[in-house]
Amino acid sequence: MKERDIAMRCQQLLNTIQGCIANGTTNGARAAVFAQNVNIRGGWEVWLQLEIAHGFLNIPGNWTCERERPYPSTNAANPYLTYAAGGPAWGVTNNINAAARADFYLHRNAAPTDDSYIELKCINPNHAMPLQDAWNRFNADVVKQQTLRGGNAGLNYVSILATFGTFQAADVAGPNPGLGWYWAGGRTAYVYDMANNQVTTLANVAQGGAPRLFLVAVSV
Repeated sequence: MKERDIAMRCQQLLNTIQGCIANGTTNGARAAVFAQNVNIRGGWEVWLQLEIAHGFLNIPGNWTCERERPYPSTNAANPYLTYAAGGPAWGVTNNINAAARADFYLHRNAAPTDDSYIELKCINPNHAMPLQDAWNRFNADVVKQQTLRGGNAGLNYVSILATFGTFQAADVAGPNPGLGWYWAGGRTAYVYDMANNQVTTLANVAQGGAPRLFLVAVSV
C-alpha cells in the first residue's frame, strides 16, 4: 500500500476533528466565538492549530504536530521546495530558510505512519469583507499546494478554511461566483458544519440558514 493510500485525507481529517470536538479535546465552541467577534484582530490560526493538535494528541496513533514545517522536495542535493505567490512554478533549494512551509504538519508515529502537510486559514471577522477575504486566502492556499505538487507529488496536501456565516446563491451562481469551482466539483471540498454536527461535501450543504461555523477542507 502506497503512503498516499493510507494518508489522512481531508474527509478523514474533518471526521477526526468532529470527534475531538464531541469528546471535548478540541474546543469548537470557542472557535465559533473567535470566528464572529470583530474584536478578534490579527488572526486566530495558531490557536486553532493547537486545538486541532490537542485533539490528535488524545487519539490512537501517537501523533505529533509541527508548525511551519518545510515542504520537502525529491531532490537529495536540494531537499526543500520553494514557492512564491504569483510565481511561475515551484523550485528547490538547500537553504531551509528559503523553503516553502506548511502552516502545520501532522505525523502519525505508530504504524502505518502518516504525514499531512496542512495549510490553514481562518476568517478575520474584523475585515471589511470577511467572507470574500477568507475564501480568497483559502483559494491561494489551494493554488500554492497544487503548484508544490509539481515538485513532490508524493506528499499528502490538505488546505483548510475556518469560516463563519452561510452559503448564499451569489457564492455559487451568477456571473462571478466565489465558490463555484469547489461547489460544482472542480475540486471536491468537504465541510464540517459544527452546528448540525455533520461532515459532508460542500455541494451538499444547504444555502442560507442560520449563520454558523464551517470547517472546509480540500485534499490537493
